[in-house]
Amino acid sequence: MFGAWSALWTSLALLLTGPEYGLSTATAGLFGLFGLTASAVAPLAGGLVDRFGAARVVRSAYLLAAASVPLFWLGGHLLGALFAAAVVIHAALVASHVANQTLALTATSTPATANTAYVVAGFAGGAAASALAGVAFSHFGWGGVCAVAGVWLVLGWGLTAVRR
Repeated sequence: MFGAWSALWTSLALLLTGPEYGLSTATAGLFGLFGLTASAVAPLAGGLVDRFGAARVVRSAYLLAAASVPLFWLGGHLLGALFAAAVVIHAALVASHVANQTLALTATSTPATANTAYVVAGFAGGAAASALAGVAFSHFGWGGVCAVAGVWLVLGWGLTAVRR
């Protein structure tokens, strides 16, 4: 999940400051404000984890994130689609993070070790996806970045589906 988010988010400035939109870097940076919507999601996600279980929340977050990828792709031409996509992917990211961290902290007798592994793996995946997204953008444009994010979501969902 973090890899898909990273691929899209780190490449977004390239799209916004490029010929399609021609925004300044300062204006493009304002897209970060969409991340504030995620602060409302965290407590809701915690309640959903308590009610339905972490695994179910993670699966639902992947579906939400998958819905954001076509919005991001469409956002290559429509700024409004980027607004919606930014809110949706942040909500998915925070919900999955709350649920996954709950799993990491409760599924073992060594929660600190599990949390460390979770965070390191997440950032490694994010860095790898961001690197691939940069290459994809230079060769295939914004559609290539969206493809990297989509593949990352499929890989993450597949690993989540087989996890106990």
